[in-house]
Amino acid sequence: MPALNTIFYGPPGTGKTYLTSRRAVQLIENLSDSELQKQYPPDQRSKLKAQLNEYQQQGHVAVLTFHPSFAYEDFVEGIKPFKNERNDLYYDVVDGLFKQMSYNAAYALHLAQQQRALDALPNQSQKADESPLPLRPFDALYFEFVDYLKRMMQEGSEEITFETRTGKSYQLVNINQNNTLAFQTSAGGKTYSVTKQSLAKMYGAFLDVEAINQLSEISEVVGRGNTSVMWAAFQRLKAFEATRYRIYNSLLSNHQLSGNSVSAVQYQQMKRAAQQLDYSQLSTTDYQQAGNFVIIIDEINRGNPASIFGELISLIEEDKRAGRTEALQTVLPYSRETFSVPPNLFLIGTMNTADQSVDTLDLAFRRRFTFQAIRPNADLLQPSVTIPVKKAENVSQDNLAQAAEPSTNYSQKIYLDKLLRVMNERLLWLRSEDYEIGHAYFLPVLRTENPLNALRQAMYQRIIPLLEEYFFDDWEKRIAVLGISFVEELSGEHLSMGETSVFNLPEKRYRWRELNDSEFLAAIQRVYQHE
Repeated sequence: MPALNTIFYGPPGTGKTYLTSRRAVQLIENLSDSELQKQYPPDQRSKLKAQLNEYQQQGHVAVLTFHPSFAYEDFVEGIKPFKNERNDLYYDVVDGLFKQMSYNAAYALHLAQQQRALDALPNQSQKADESPLPLRPFDALYFEFVDYLKRMMQEGSEEITFETRTGKSYQLVNINQNNTLAFQTSAGGKTYSVTKQSLAKMYGAFLDVEAINQLSEISEVVGRGNTSVMWAAFQRLKAFEATRYRIYNSLLSNHQLSGNSVSAVQYQQMKRAAQQLDYSQLSTTDYQQAGNFVIIIDEINRGNPASIFGELISLIEEDKRAGRTEALQTVLPYSRETFSVPPNLFLIGTMNTADQSVDTLDLAFRRRFTFQAIRPNADLLQPSVTIPVKKAENVSQDNLAQAAEPSTNYSQKIYLDKLLRVMNERLLWLRSEDYEIGHAYFLPVLRTENPLNALRQAMYQRIIPLLEEYFFDDWEKRIAVLGISFVEELSGEHLSMGETSVFNLPEKRYRWRELNDSEFLAAIQRVYQHE
C-alpha cells in the first residue's frame, strides 16, 4: 500500500508538481506503475491534466499552496466574518479545506457501507469475508432527517410541503423540542402532529411506502392519528433515506470544493453522517467502493506546517487514522466537533530544497511523512537539438569556431543533456545537490518550433536569475558554472579622475554579456565542451 503522507522534494525544475498530479490520479484509480504509464503516457500531459481537473470537480482531489501567511484557520477551521441580507456583520465557524476533504473521504465510506446494506436486503447474501450489516439505526436517521428539515426551514424562503397519498399538500410549520413535526393545510388552519415514536413504529413495520396497501394498516401499527399525514411524513423520510444512501455521489462534491455545488444543508448532513461513521463495521468492499481522496500541497515548506496542521499532526499518522489499531480523535477548538482523519485520505506535498526564504521542517512533522527525492533527469533532454542560425555580421572568427560554415547561414547541434549534467556537477561542488538545476527548464526547447528563442529564454530568464540567487554578488562562482563567455569584465574607467581614483576600486567587476545568436550557441557549447 502506498504511503498515506508523501513529500516530493528536490531542486527547482525537476517536475515535482507534475509528479503529484500523476500520483493523485494513480491513487484514485488504484493503478500500478505500469498501468499508470500505459494509461497516462508522459507525452500526453493534457490527458492527465483533464482527468485531474475532473477529480477536483468531483471532490476527490483538492490542490492548495502553503505560504507564510497561511494558517490553521485556513486549513482546518476558523472563525470568519460574514454579512446577512440586512448587511449586518456576524461571525461563524468555517471548515477549512483539510476538514472538508476529510468529510468527503469519510462520507464516501459511509455511503458505500449503506449501499452494501441496502443491496443485501433482497436476498441477505454477503461475501465470505463480510458479516451482515444492519440498516442505519432509526434514531440516527431521524436525527439527520429532522436536522435537514430544520436547516431547510432556516435557510429557505419557500414552503416545505409534504404530499399525501391522494396528492393533498400539508405545510411543515414547526418542529418542537421533542422533534415532533407539525403540519397545516393552510396558514392558520388546523394543526396535525407526527411524532418520532409514530415514525419509528412505521419504520420498523414497513420496508417502504409501497408496503402500505391501506392507510388503516398505519392505525394498526401506530394507533390513533391522521394516517394521511403520517403516510406523507413516512414517505418523505424514506425518500430522504433513499437519496442519502442509494445515490452514491449525490453529496460527495463539497459545496466549497467543487463546481457541482450542494447546499449548506446537504453539507451539514454529510458531516453528520461522517462523524457518526462506525469504522469497525466497514469491509474491504466498502473501502474499494469509496475510493481514495487526495490533498496536494504545493510548496509545503513555505508555510509553517507544524502550526498549520496543529493537533492534527498526530492524527494524520497511518496507525492513528480512524479505524486503525491506534486510532485517535480530537475535539476541534472552534466548532468543538469531534474529529478524526479517515484512512482513505492521502496527503502529497512538494518541497523546493533550494528555497532559501523558508526554514526546514521540524522533526515531528518530518516523522509523519515519507520523503521521496526528485533529482534532475538529463536523459529526458535527449537527443540533441539542431538550431538554425542566420549569418552573423561583424563577429570574429573565434566566436564562430563552432560554425560549420561561418560566412553563411548554418545549423548548430546543442546537447542539452550534456549541458545540464555539467552545470549540475559544478553546482554540486560549489553548493550542494539541493541547488542543482532541473530538467524542466529545458524541456520547452525540445517542444517548440523556435528552439533558439526557447533556449535563450531558459538561460536568461530562468537559469541566470537562479544563479544570481544561489551566488549573491559572487561572480567567480557564477562564472565557474557558465564560463567566461556569458560575462564581460568592467574596466571602471569612468570612476577615475586623471591619475587618481575617486574610489578604492575592486580588482574585478563583471556583468552579463549581450550575445548574438552565434555567440550565444558557442557559449552554450563551451559549457559542456570544457573549452
